Amino acid sequence: MDEKIALRTITRADIAKEAEVSETIVSYVINGNRYVNSGKRQRVEQAIAKLKYRPNALARALKGKKLNHLLFVADDIQGDYFGKLISEIDSFAYEKAYFISLCADHMDEDFVDRIYSRFFDGIIIGSANFPLKNIQRLVNTTTPIVLLEVRDYSSITGVYGLINTGLYRGARTCVRTLHERGRRNLLYLDKINRDGSRSDLSDWRLKGFFDQLNEYGLPANERNVIAGCRSDDELVAALEHKVRHEGFIPDAIFGRNDYMALLGMEAVKSLGYNVPTDVSIIGFDNSRFCRFSTPTLSSMEIQQKEIGRAIMKMMIALIDRHDSFSTRIEEHLETRLVMRSSI
Repeated sequence: MDEKIALRTITRADIAKEAEVSETIVSYVINGNRYVNSGKRQRVEQAIAKLKYRPNALARALKGKKLNHLLFVADDIQGDYFGKLISEIDSFAYEKAYFISLCADHMDEDFVDRIYSRFFDGIIIGSANFPLKNIQRLVNTTTPIVLLEVRDYSSITGVYGLINTGLYRGARTCVRTLHERGRRNLLYLDKINRDGSRSDLSDWRLKGFFDQLNEYGLPANERNVIAGCRSDDELVAALEHKVRHEGFIPDAIFGRNDYMALLGMEAVKSLGYNVPTDVSIIGFDNSRFCRFSTPTLSSMEIQQKEIGRAIMKMMIALIDRHDSFSTRIEEHLETRLVMRSSI
């Protein structure tokens, strides 16, 4: 089935045709307000499941109108970074009379259909895990979409907003900073996911890490990365194994975010290494936790206030003038390295 039709135009008539019943029977089954014999009911329910039909009376009733409601999909709704970012977006959204809902990325096949079955004026995606095919499905529906460029989205076609937050350039700056301190055995700590997934080179932070290592002619391979961990304990155990059994002793650790960097800091300290004398450590996001670690954590700061402003400016343009754009619209922002005592 065409993906655009699957999300946009499945009607009760389609269900009736698939189930070989009348639209009235379909309405009775959906509304549950009339008796329908079990055979017809079963055919209707099977057709609804097959065509992935989701009743959306509110969206139909408000067709051509706005609810001033935006959805933000993130891959870490408990982290400090997204909490601060949502706060910044919300301050600009409130000025424009918009409300923001935050949702975790569930990564299952049904997730994008559940998103579309509710009514949102626009969707902001800040998740590196959101499948590209599902992003494309949403873009195809002409729903206003703004992507935070946490990975390579060059394959996505159509009209949408793209905000480059400086992750790639920031990651390269982190590596350059560590290299300037004489560090040569660099270790990257990737995200923790319950499903054990890991970043690939479409992720801008990891790509920036490898590209800068390559530029310096330093080792750049799987030995320089810990990834695929499902828990904090698993990551710490993997780091200890790398040091004690693989013989890889890092003199610098780059955490994909501050939490990863702080886990790495505690792990190497427990192994008897001094930070920063033996091991320099740098994080990403400049969360509030950086100031309270021992030693305090150096981190690459993402300009969240500017991101919030850019998201709302771009989103309103797409909501109000979507048909005037023929391709994606972009904005590029910069990061800023905050130096503390962990380097």
